[in-house]
Amino acid sequence: MKVNVIFLDGRMVRADPALVDSLAPGVVQGEGVFETMRAREGKIGDLKEHLDRLWKGLKFLNIRPPYPTERLEYYLYRTLKVNGFRQARVRLAVWREKRHVRTAVVCRPFRGHSGDKYRRGFHAVVSDIRRKKTRSSHIKSMDYACFRRAFAQAKNKGFDEAILLNGRQEIVEGSRTNIFFVHQGVLCTPAIHCGALNGITRQQVIRRARREKIPVRMVAAGIRELFRADEAFVTNSLIGVMPLTAVAGRPVGSGKAGPVTQKLLRAYCTNAHSSCPVRGKSV
Repeated sequence: MKVNVIFLDGRMVRADPALVDSLAPGVVQGEGVFETMRAREGKIGDLKEHLDRLWKGLKFLNIRPPYPTERLEYYLYRTLKVNGFRQARVRLAVWREKRHVRTAVVCRPFRGHSGDKYRRGFHAVVSDIRRKKTRSSHIKSMDYACFRRAFAQAKNKGFDEAILLNGRQEIVEGSRTNIFFVHQGVLCTPAIHCGALNGITRQQVIRRARREKIPVRMVAAGIRELFRADEAFVTNSLIGVMPLTAVAGRPVGSGKAGPVTQKLLRAYCTNAHSSCPVRGKSV
């Protein structure tokens, strides 16, 4: 996909695909963090939460932020405006390369998935790539190569997502998502100590579930627990709440979005001030 202009190290740069690819998490040679956000009607969702997490990650890595918060916000919105994007995915990356701290903002058009996709749900494969827990597992690190490989392998096989396990064969997360599943009315999600990132949408879904009086448990679970689940879904800032209807070719529950998934999907759409892709219909 053509990207016209990116922000790179203090200036707007006309970018060819090779340059953009070289700045991707998992490709960049350097220690740092990144955030992927969604812009709807020109407004970046949950921007404060994303920037707060970025600062925490930089502090953990002992990297001095190159710009104050207000300036970074300006560069994010400037990149959107210069490209003329109203609906987009926006990636902000800050990393240390030798003695220099570098910053990139890359925007791509993104309108989200269709209502039909939310009704059919994602199909995932269990990756043979293991997610080893590291000192930086709890931050959104540029050390992203294992996720990048797992996602590429899943797409090549015709799947929407890859599920990664840790060395103890416990579910960690998807290559680009957090994972939830429902068993006998209890909403379960892999615990942070398994190596999962505490995603921003993950946190929102947990808060909403508790407000809806849905029991929530952070668990250390193997893939069998997911196969036995009544329903499941995955989350991130781009897709919100997406039903997970099949894993490794096997249906999860009925193979359709269950009632808990539907309730939380609609609640998320309301919080995100966006139209629900399944509004008024059973997914």
